[in-house]
Amino acid sequence: MIGMLKDDGLDEHQKKLVAEKRAQYESAIQGGSKQEDSGEFPEGAQLCIKCNTKAAVQMDGCLTCLNCGESKCG
Repeated sequence: MIGMLKDDGLDEHQKKLVAEKRAQYESAIQGGSKQEDSGEFPEGAQLCIKCNTKAAVQMDGCLTCLNCGESKCG
């Protein structure tokens, strides 16, 4: 901010939306179960760099995604 544009802040609708989203996020964190962990992929799966799903597991010595098939070994 260099002072050329006036910053009015958030209007009431935006403040309400932000408050709702924050409450949803905090309840998900406090609930202990993440949405992506409740899927059909193994518990020890890692995040896939291609599809951003927690579905990458070690298969035959290679990190392979069970969702999209991406493999470190080609």
